[in-house]
Amino acid sequence: MPRITANPNLAEAPDFTLDVYAIARDAIVAHHNITAEAAVERLKAAWTTDNDAKKLAWQQQELADREAAAQREQEEEDQHRNEEPQRNEQNETRETEKKKPKLNSFVANRPIATAIKLRPSRFALHKLEERDYIELSYFTPEGCAEAANNDHAVAEEAFAFSKVNDLVSLRPISAFKASSKVIQDDKLSWREMSI
Repeated sequence: MPRITANPNLAEAPDFTLDVYAIARDAIVAHHNITAEAAVERLKAAWTTDNDAKKLAWQQQELADREAAAQREQEEEDQHRNEEPQRNEQNETRETEKKKPKLNSFVANRPIATAIKLRPSRFALHKLEERDYIELSYFTPEGCAEAANNDHAVAEEAFAFSKVNDLVSLRPISAFKASSKVIQDDKLSWREMSI
């Protein structure tokens, strides 16, 4: 049945005595051999019967619309309820991903370096962290090579007490051992300073 667009409860019966309905009236009068007033009554009765059927269909349509709306609302609520844990899980996953350390990207098929780059001694790095004065010779290739050789001489597990901001903490001993081969800055050659 096609959808009813106008509410039949608001419809009013037409005036079947008008000339517009003369053909229908005359046909009923001729077929049933009745008066024009009786034909008008039959037309009103037919219209009322049809309108009552439309009212019933309208009620059923309204009921079906309400049920469909309730079902859609329930489905949306269920979908929202089902999406909520997924959203929470995605947010937790995102938070976990943010907390994970970021790994540097790598180039596939790139050859591995054959030598380890020389680094300054732990003593020099500690002085840098503390923003203390440190001689430049610790950063020359000779100073870094000496640090690499001497780094193995002091056990990495050995610690000493250190005072930082009125707190006592443990630091590796290698961070406190100055090199015995330090060259004063004014004694460095130009070649050592420019490397």
